[in-house]
Amino acid sequence: MEETKQQKFVRIAEPRVTRACKAVSLLGNLAGSNYEYTEEQVDAMFGAVQKELDNARAAFSQKDKPKKFTF
Repeated sequence: MEETKQQKFVRIAEPRVTRACKAVSLLGNLAGSNYEYTEEQVDAMFGAVQKELDNARAAFSQKDKPKKFTF
Protein backbone atom coordinates (compact mmCIF):
# COMPACT_ATOMS: atom_id res chain seq x y z
CA MET A 1 0.00 0.00 0.00
CA GLU A 2 1.41 3.36 -1.04
CA GLU A 3 1.87 6.12 1.51
CA THR A 4 -0.54 9.04 1.11
CA LYS A 5 0.62 12.65 1.13
CA GLN A 6 -1.07 13.09 4.52
CA GLN A 7 0.75 10.07 5.95
CA LYS A 8 4.05 11.30 4.53
CA PHE A 9 3.46 14.74 6.08
CA VAL A 10 2.85 13.22 9.52
CA ARG A 11 5.81 10.84 9.22
CA ILE A 12 8.20 13.66 8.35
CA ALA A 13 6.68 16.39 10.53
CA GLU A 14 6.66 14.48 13.82
CA PRO A 15 10.45 14.07 14.17
CA ARG A 16 11.11 17.58 12.84
CA VAL A 17 8.76 19.13 15.39
CA THR A 18 10.33 17.03 18.12
CA ARG A 19 13.83 18.22 17.12
CA ALA A 20 12.68 21.85 16.91
CA CYS A 21 11.08 21.69 20.36
CA LYS A 22 14.22 20.12 21.80
CA ALA A 23 16.36 22.87 20.25
CA VAL A 24 14.13 25.58 21.73
CA SER A 25 14.25 23.83 25.09
CA LEU A 26 18.05 23.84 24.95
CA LEU A 27 17.97 27.62 24.49
CA GLY A 28 16.43 27.81 27.94
CA ASN A 29 19.54 26.15 29.36
CA LEU A 30 21.46 29.28 28.43
CA ALA A 31 19.58 31.12 31.19
CA GLY A 32 21.62 29.25 33.80
CA SER A 33 24.29 30.81 35.97
CA ASN A 34 27.09 29.38 33.81
CA TYR A 35 26.49 32.09 31.23
CA GLU A 36 26.45 35.85 31.08
CA TYR A 37 24.24 37.67 28.60
CA THR A 38 22.52 40.98 27.97
CA GLU A 39 18.84 41.60 27.45
CA GLU A 40 19.70 42.69 23.90
CA GLN A 41 21.33 39.32 23.20
CA VAL A 42 18.29 37.48 24.55
CA ASP A 43 15.97 39.66 22.46
CA ALA A 44 18.09 39.05 19.34
CA MET A 45 18.15 35.28 19.96
CA PHE A 46 14.41 34.96 20.41
CA GLY A 47 13.75 37.46 17.62
CA ALA A 48 15.67 35.25 15.20
CA VAL A 49 13.76 32.17 16.31
CA GLN A 50 10.43 33.99 16.08
CA LYS A 51 11.26 35.25 12.58
CA GLU A 52 11.88 31.70 11.38
CA LEU A 53 8.66 30.50 13.00
CA ASP A 54 6.75 33.33 11.31
CA ASN A 55 8.33 32.45 7.94
CA ALA A 56 7.43 28.79 8.35
CA ARG A 57 3.83 29.65 9.31
CA ALA A 58 3.55 32.00 6.32
CA ALA A 59 4.64 29.21 3.99
CA PHE A 60 1.57 27.22 5.06
CA SER A 61 -0.72 30.24 4.69
CA GLN A 62 0.47 30.90 1.15
CA LYS A 63 0.01 27.31 0.02
CA ASP A 64 -3.24 27.86 -1.88
CA LYS A 65 -3.06 31.61 -2.48
CA PRO A 66 -1.96 32.89 -5.86
CA LYS A 67 1.38 34.65 -5.76
CA LYS A 68 1.41 38.37 -6.49
CA PHE A 69 3.07 39.29 -9.75
CA THR A 70 6.18 41.42 -9.25
CA PHE A 71 9.25 42.23 -11.28
